[in-house]
Amino acid sequence: MRRTKEDAAKTREEVLSAAAEVFYEHGVSGSSLDKIAKRAGVTRGAIYWHFKDKAEVLTALHREIKLPQEAIISDALEHGHDDPLGLIETGSMSVLRLLAEDEHQQRIFAIMTLSCEFTEDMSEATSRVVAANAEMYGKLQNIIRLAARQDMLAVGWTVDTAARAFQCSVNGLFGEWLRSGKTFSLVEVGEKLVTTLIGSMRAAKATH
Repeated sequence: MRRTKEDAAKTREEVLSAAAEVFYEHGVSGSSLDKIAKRAGVTRGAIYWHFKDKAEVLTALHREIKLPQEAIISDALEHGHDDPLGLIETGSMSVLRLLAEDEHQQRIFAIMTLSCEFTEDMSEATSRVVAANAEMYGKLQNIIRLAARQDMLAVGWTVDTAARAFQCSVNGLFGEWLRSGKTFSLVEVGEKLVTTLIGSMRAAKATH
């Protein structure tokens, strides 16, 4: 029985690895469980043993995103933080370094931020990508709200515009890095972008 559980876990891991590749290459709407099964070298039945549909596979992939600052962010939202904008800055640097080094994480992040077809009749799978993006935006918004409550957000910025500007900038950077064939340093360019943007959001008295 133990061996069967180990085999099942291994199959699930292989399916998710294959799914990340297929979604990355073909987009959400252009992918199917058949394509994933073929890439993983398993039957559709093997996939259905773990996932009921494509949307559930996407959900599982989203849970695999490993954000280095996740625990710190959760603690800050619950108990507060003396420098919320600094938390975004250092957390973003960690994410950029992770994405630069880990191709599997690159694929998942790209799927959740770039591989979404916005149509009126979105599939459940595509809707899952939209929900994942909204979840990321919500966390960013909540952290910036902490800064605003502590009078650390510069005049001219609102919580919504700051969160949206930051998300668009970082996602745009990552997308351009991929489209360019990774011809520039994601970390070097990203650090300058993040530092400059966060610096513009800091109230004068909150400058560190």
